Amino acid sequence: MATINYKCPNCGGPLKFNPDKQKFSCEYCMSDFDEKTIQDLYAEQEAKESRADREEQRAKEKAEKTSGQENTASEEDAVVYTCPSCGAEVVTTASTAATTCFYCQNPVVLGGRLSGEFKPDRVVPFALSKDSATKKFMEMCGKKWFLPKDFASEKQFDKFNGVYFPYWYVDEQKQASMVAKGEKIRTWTVGRKHYTETSTYRLYRTGDLVIKNVFERALKNNDREMLQCVHPFDLTKAQDFAMSYLSGFQAEKRDLEKTDVSQEVEQRIQEYAKDLLQETMSEYTAIRTENYNDKTELESWNYTLLPVWITTYKYGDKIFPYAINGQTGKTFGKLPVSKGKLALLFAIVTVAVFILGVLGGMLFL
Repeated sequence: MATINYKCPNCGGPLKFNPDKQKFSCEYCMSDFDEKTIQDLYAEQEAKESRADREEQRAKEKAEKTSGQENTASEEDAVVYTCPSCGAEVVTTASTAATTCFYCQNPVVLGGRLSGEFKPDRVVPFALSKDSATKKFMEMCGKKWFLPKDFASEKQFDKFNGVYFPYWYVDEQKQASMVAKGEKIRTWTVGRKHYTETSTYRLYRTGDLVIKNVFERALKNNDREMLQCVHPFDLTKAQDFAMSYLSGFQAEKRDLEKTDVSQEVEQRIQEYAKDLLQETMSEYTAIRTENYNDKTELESWNYTLLPVWITTYKYGDKIFPYAINGQTGKTFGKLPVSKGKLALLFAIVTVAVFILGVLGGMLFL
């Protein structure tokens, strides 16, 4: 597996993308570089590594075909790569595209994982540093009295990982039409009598609709609810994909293709289209759709990497994941509840009720 290790051209130290500066920074000589500089420096190496990975894959497929064996590897299979900084062998899953060497802690990008057909169209860079994500986490913890004491500890902060998750974004232009029945209800009162008049109308609507940024995950093994709930992301800040943005973070390669998610995406787009047509019928009290048709005229799919800070906490026999949008700071997670603090609250309430009962009884003596 070909690897790319982005190093400082001044001192040779590892380069990491700095969300606060939106530049690539060296922690040793404190140098900063913009994306174009890094791309100019590493374009040749990235192209070379990509070619090497394609040749390696073709050779592997040829060997399997010759031996009559089918490729049964899954995205969960372990893959070994060699760290270009220290030479250590590190094991990852087949979907991991960027990680950190466990031995020397240098960032490593597995170039071949995000090349060719698996190369993303764009990436939303991290705008929230680990320190800023930690601050958001602490603000949340300060509002939750029943959290376990060590939930907001230094040990927990060390578990924060910046991960780029793969998503599909779809834009469509549709020609849609709808036939519906609309009702207008009018009520009035004369003396003590109340009257209701219901008028029914047959409604026709047609139009050219543009629906943008309908998203769906492109990775099977993730917490769908958690990651969906840290949306939205500001896609105006998205950049054309460059592997250098991954340096210093983890990244996952997609394992869900368009065909795997297209049916669900199309159903959601149709619901959005129906809602848009029904919004033009807002003057009616009630609407019942009788017929709907649409034709897709233009469609665009974008394979996008999105930044998320992730941490997990084990409490008892349960694991609680927590996510922070790496661009906006929006948070989501299912939090553990301290049994000790709950027991203490119950004891306080019980004692308070008992005292109030005693005082109340004394008043009637």
